Amino acid sequence: MAKQFDHNQKEDIKDTLLQFLYAQMEGKEPDLDEFVKKYPEFEHQIRERIQKIQQIDALFDTLVKADESDFEDASLAQDLIGRKVGNFEMLEMIGRGGIGVVYLARDTKLDRTVAIKSIPSDLEKDSITRTRFRREAQLLASLNHPNIAVIHDIIEPDEKAAYLILEYVPGETLAEQIARGPLKLQEALSIGLQVAEAVSAAHKEGVVHRDLKPGNIKITPDGKVKVLDFGLAKTTVTEGKKEETTTTQAGHIIGTPAYMSPEQARGKVTDNRTDIWSFGCIMYQMLSGQLPFDGETATDTLARIIKREPDWKLLPQGTPANIRVLLHRCLEKDQDRRLGDITEAAIEIKETLIAPPVTIHGKLRRMAMIIGATVIIVLIGAVLWHTFEKQAQPSSKQIRLIVLPFENQGAADYEYFANNLTEDFTSRLADIHGMGVISHQSAIQYKNTDKSIRQIANELQADYILVGTVKSELPSDPNSRVKIRLRLIRALDDTQVWSEIYDNDLREIFRLQSDVAEKVAQALGISLLESERQVLAGHSTDNMEAYDYYSRGYEYYRRGNNQDINIAINMYEQAVGLDPNLAIAQARLSYAYVRMYWFGYDRSEERLEKARLAAEKALELAPEMPEAYLCMGDYFYYGHANHERALEFLYTGLLSHPNHSGLLATIGYVQRRQGKFEEALENIKKAKELNPGRLDFSIGNTLMILHRYEEAEPYLAKAILLAPDSALGYIWKAGLHLRWQADTKTARRILKEGLQNAELTERPSIINSMINIDVYERKYQDALDQLSLVSEYVDRIVSRPPQDLRCAQIYEYMDKTESAQAYYESARKILVEEIEKRPETGNLHSALGIAYAGLGRKEDAIKEGQLGLTYCPVTKDAMGGPVCIEYMARIYVMIGDYEAAFKQLESLVDIPIAGTQVCLFTLDPVWDPLRKHPRFQKFVEADK
Repeated sequence: MAKQFDHNQKEDIKDTLLQFLYAQMEGKEPDLDEFVKKYPEFEHQIRERIQKIQQIDALFDTLVKADESDFEDASLAQDLIGRKVGNFEMLEMIGRGGIGVVYLARDTKLDRTVAIKSIPSDLEKDSITRTRFRREAQLLASLNHPNIAVIHDIIEPDEKAAYLILEYVPGETLAEQIARGPLKLQEALSIGLQVAEAVSAAHKEGVVHRDLKPGNIKITPDGKVKVLDFGLAKTTVTEGKKEETTTTQAGHIIGTPAYMSPEQARGKVTDNRTDIWSFGCIMYQMLSGQLPFDGETATDTLARIIKREPDWKLLPQGTPANIRVLLHRCLEKDQDRRLGDITEAAIEIKETLIAPPVTIHGKLRRMAMIIGATVIIVLIGAVLWHTFEKQAQPSSKQIRLIVLPFENQGAADYEYFANNLTEDFTSRLADIHGMGVISHQSAIQYKNTDKSIRQIANELQADYILVGTVKSELPSDPNSRVKIRLRLIRALDDTQVWSEIYDNDLREIFRLQSDVAEKVAQALGISLLESERQVLAGHSTDNMEAYDYYSRGYEYYRRGNNQDINIAINMYEQAVGLDPNLAIAQARLSYAYVRMYWFGYDRSEERLEKARLAAEKALELAPEMPEAYLCMGDYFYYGHANHERALEFLYTGLLSHPNHSGLLATIGYVQRRQGKFEEALENIKKAKELNPGRLDFSIGNTLMILHRYEEAEPYLAKAILLAPDSALGYIWKAGLHLRWQADTKTARRILKEGLQNAELTERPSIINSMINIDVYERKYQDALDQLSLVSEYVDRIVSRPPQDLRCAQIYEYMDKTESAQAYYESARKILVEEIEKRPETGNLHSALGIAYAGLGRKEDAIKEGQLGLTYCPVTKDAMGGPVCIEYMARIYVMIGDYEAAFKQLESLVDIPIAGTQVCLFTLDPVWDPLRKHPRFQKFVEADK
């Protein structure tokens, strides 16, 4: 006779069974024999329970694969056919649901066709099932929407039977339609809109469906959508009560695995956002023909929902970027980051159906419709035709081409003209299908190089190289002449495959660019699409003086320091003043304004407003131009930290310019701020293929965040090799050795190498990093001496504290209290002044908290530190948020509250970018008061 469990044993085995199940959900396969060895006396009972669980798992497998939820033997479903229930004659069984069999029936009293849902016979005695059944009737009765099936009545003739009388919806399910393959874009959007509106109406009544899937969506012969089966629904609000979680036991998983939200898969409390997740799954499946999360078993599927991302590449190329963004928002695993209201999805889809896929959002959309609707429609139509033509082309390996900086053979003062002309040629060629044109950013490093064609081709993995010389008279005079000689060289054997000399009036420069682009394409065996030919035929401006100012502005802008960006702004403003319709100048003017704001040279709202106006003008003038979307993305990302809005524009630009390295890289940068480091890495790597000389340090940096130090090192080494005059490669490579091994000697050696090779304007940032090493090595006087060399750079307090605060901290380490207090007070005044300008900037409040802590003002210090955390949470900024947590810990150490400091530090352990700082915690003297405490040792070890 089998032994019985006592209460404690039941609880013990229950906990262990849950561990067994969780291991399965994570994709592991626990050894059942090893498991039961722990309880030899109860082996039979445990195996029996596991077998029952496996039977349920098999049923869930059926749900995933067949999109049905049948808990009853099919033969039993025939019992009522031919019988009468009240006034209703059962004609045939037409479906099965999670808690009911559905029959087609005729209402003999009112002479109409209805659907009748009954509880399966083997569940009729289940009180929980009956409770859910009755509640479904109440829920359906509360909903009144054209896209939700109506309930006519409920019949309970006795305790053993219950029936719902429902509206009969003819047609087929969405599951049946998808089974034939992906839906066309317009059809998928139309269905998605109706589903979203139906679910929105339910949510407004406080009803969450919880089992939204294609099998519960009917499409009538006239194309009308009906959402069915609210049998798993729950109310989110009840009169006089808080949220009702479920009628089943807590932690029980309800729904169909393939469409479950992560919180639903974990058996946690659900709300409206669960339906939004399911809606995202349905939209993804309609467009791609594939489930976003699919596994061989139900547990595989649940594990993938919890752990993995959908394969976004499966979405068809013609999917509008705003719909891609919408799907990303619907399928956010973190509920707090997910789209919060499905009404927003309905609005977005409706506007996409009304307007073409390349959309202009919000105020910009309304403005564009008023100002230039006809022009916008024509241009967007060209972009769409261009996109669809690309899809029709057979796929083949892209030809990688680099346009080397053209040699200026005119007056030395016209160097800028040759540089900008190179950029323009590069941009024109980049829009031709079949070409992977390496960015001008990567090409510019080879200006005046001694390297051979083959060396350059090997470094950038280029197949062909376009070289040229430019001899211009007066670039601002349209009647002056320009002579350009071009040669296209095959890198493999250094053979010239095409060449031409152009000698014409400067006003013909734009026609020349189009002509060259077409001839280069022909030389490479690429036939231009008609849409590409139309785009190339366009020109930038008839005002050559405006183009000249634009060219001069680009030359200053690319240098990147404060003074040069100011000059660039002046040049761009002159350009758009002469020709307000020069779209590329408007875009670059917006870039320059945003850079001034981001780098801290001018953090005024006026500067941001100018950036917005210029970006919107660029997009209004040239919705086919990738720079228009890039500057809008930059505006929202760098100007407002509005990551979702930035991605909308960036993805929209990427729709028609999938090989634009700037769009891809910026998407990666935004994703890093969102904490999506793996996705960011993938996009930055794609961008690197077209910008191989400038993004190695970004890839290395991202790999460091992911603690993949060995992978990161060669990227940082290559960044230095390709751009030895740039500071970033040296700074990040030194940072790698500090974070990986706390190796200050190697880090210092790398930075010294940078000081010898970098441009003068780049050196202050390297010195700034060396100051940190001086502090780590307790060489405080050396640190103070170097601080005096970089005052302007360090006082730029966008991303770091002002110089006076650093001086104060160093004097405090030196026990020079009087000097420390003076500098803390000076830093306080600077930070208070800055916060008045930008009251919601988290790192400023955090830095002010440190200043107050240094001055002994404990309450003010804690208040400002907490404001830093509020304005820059990790959920909003995965890269800046951890810094504010670290500052909060510093504040607590400075005021002597070590327990609070440890809590802050320990919260950093699971944050990827914070984990890279652990070695720095072993070096930084601010943590000396904690260093011998066991909790500090545990904190340091936690990330190793």
